[in-house]
Parts: sequence; structure tokens; C-alpha cells
Amino acid sequence: MTTRALAEAVPEAPVIEVDASQRLIELKERVTFFPMRADRAAIDLSGGKAARAEFDGVITAMQKATTPTIIDVGANTSASLMSVLGSLSAALTSLKIQLGVVVLVTAEPGALAEAPRLMMLAKPLTATRFLIENRLHGEVDAKSIAKIADGATVTTLAEHAMEDHAVAVLQAGGLASIPKLDIAKLIDRHGVALGSRVYADLTRLRADTMEAVLPAAKWLVG
Repeated sequence: MTTRALAEAVPEAPVIEVDASQRLIELKERVTFFPMRADRAAIDLSGGKAARAEFDGVITAMQKATTPTIIDVGANTSASLMSVLGSLSAALTSLKIQLGVVVLVTAEPGALAEAPRLMMLAKPLTATRFLIENRLHGEVDAKSIAKIADGATVTTLAEHAMEDHAVAVLQAGGLASIPKLDIAKLIDRHGVALGSRVYADLTRLRADTMEAVLPAAKWLVG
């Protein structure tokens, strides 16, 4: 969701997606996709060595980028990529590659455990860091947020309980499809009550998500 919002906020920025399978299909030719094939257990056991060759293409793409570029990294590979980038910090500095990192955290135990690690790995590598508290699983304790952020810019994405039809629209077209919605057509299809709720759910989600990524988008465009 964060990548989709940044892509909409900065429409001229190309997107690099790093994951086991491609998800950002609605962004079409803007996306350069790098599949991750290394087994996570092997990556963890080797301290990241098994993943180094996997990231060569990604890092080369970062090196060749001539405009602000959005990089979407799957949750299972984020820490591995940050570790590899850490080993290249001198080279990145010499090439004047500036990195900003956006980390999402929820009240889910796995996310609470991983977010501090990602923020710590990112700190020596990045020009700036952003933490988004996604309240999908409830609010995160304010003291925990402050500790995880460690000086980073913090924004919040409120919890959204949406109609099933709204979820289906979002899954099919992503955030970029929401401004194109025709409320009259939604009402014709679902009735005035449900159609209006679907439209309200989606427009509110888009507005809140765009607000959550606004500081990162402003940094990206300078």
C-alpha cells in the first residue's frame, strides 16, 4: 500500500519491486521486477551470504537510476537487502547514492519485532528514515513507536473497516483506480446505501494513505 501511494504521489518515479512474486501489476511498465529465489532459511543461516548474488541486479538498478526511484522490498527480504547495502556503504557514498527508508509497523508481534531491526540497519545507510504506524491490528504504544522511530519522521495510517466490495475494488485496481471510480455506477450496481459506503471507504483510505506517505514523497522529489 505504501509503495502504491508513493507511486501515485510521485507519478514520474520508476519503481523497483523486489519480492518472491510480482504484486504491483497495475503500475505496468513503471515496474522493474527482481524475483528473490534464495531460501530464507539459507539466508538466515549464512548471515546473508546466500542472498548477495540475488541483490546484484537490484543494486545495479539503484546505481543506474538517474531520477528519484521507489524501491518496494518484500517483508522477507528487507533485512537481507539492508545488510548487503550496509556492506557497500563506502561504495554507495562514493557514488553519491542517497537512500531514504520507509518502514511500516503494526501491533502484530512479528512486525513489532522486525521494525526496530530494520530501522537500526537503515540508520547508518540512509539520508532519512520514515516510520508509518499502520493501525490495522490496533494502535502501537506511543513509547514503543518513539523507541522504534529513534528520531525518524512518524506518520499514522488509521484502521479502516471496509465493505467487502470496496476491498475487491482495491485488490483489483490498487489505489490508482480509486480517483477513476464513478459513484453513480457504484450506486447503480450496489444500491445507494452500499454503493455510497464503498465509495466513501475507498476515497477515505486513499486520502489517509496519501497523507501517511506525504513526508516520504516530499523527500523523494526534493
